[in-house]
Amino acid sequence: MCDLSRCPTFEVNNEYYTQKDMWKNISHLIPKDKIIWESCMLNSPSKSMEYWKELGHKVVGDTKSDMLNCKIPEYDICITNPPFETKLKTAILKKLVELDKPFIIVMNTTNLFTNYMRTIFGEKIKELQIVIPQGKICFEEYDDKKKIMINCKRQPAFYCSYVCYKMNIPNENLWLKN
Repeated sequence: MCDLSRCPTFEVNNEYYTQKDMWKNISHLIPKDKIIWESCMLNSPSKSMEYWKELGHKVVGDTKSDMLNCKIPEYDICITNPPFETKLKTAILKKLVELDKPFIIVMNTTNLFTNYMRTIFGEKIKELQIVIPQGKICFEEYDDKKKIMINCKRQPAFYCSYVCYKMNIPNENLWLKN
C-alpha cells in the first residue's frame, strides 16, 4: 500500500477542470427542464457552464461567488467538480447536505472510504448513489501562457466517480458505457 503522507513531492492540485465529455457521460441522467447550479466556479477559468449549455441544459453559476458564502441561486440540481483539497471539499459537502437538494459531484473514489463522508452525511448517506464511469475520468488544465483549456497530458493517478445525492437514478444507469 502506498503511504502518500511520506511522499515529499505529493501535492494536492485544485486546478483540475471538467472536460465536456465528463458531463456528456451523465447528461442523459439530467432532465432538460431542470436548472443546474455549477457551484464551484470561484475565480475559475473552467468551461463547465458553457459545456452544460452546449449539451442543451439550463445552468446558473458565477465565477465571482464563493458557494460557501453566496446567495444561493434558484436551481434544481447542483452539478460540480469541487476542489480536491480536503478542507474545502468537506466544507462544500457540508453545505450541499445542508441545502438538502439533489447533486452530482465528481470526486476521487477514495473519498467514499473516509470517516468524514460518514460524518457529513450521517443518516442521509442512504440517499447517496455512485455512478461509475468506464475507465478513468480525465481532466483539463488551464494553460496560462496560451490562455486556453487543454486536456491534461497524462491520466490522473486516481479514479473518480460521480457521487450523487437524492437523484434516484435507476440501477441500470449506475455503470456508464462510453
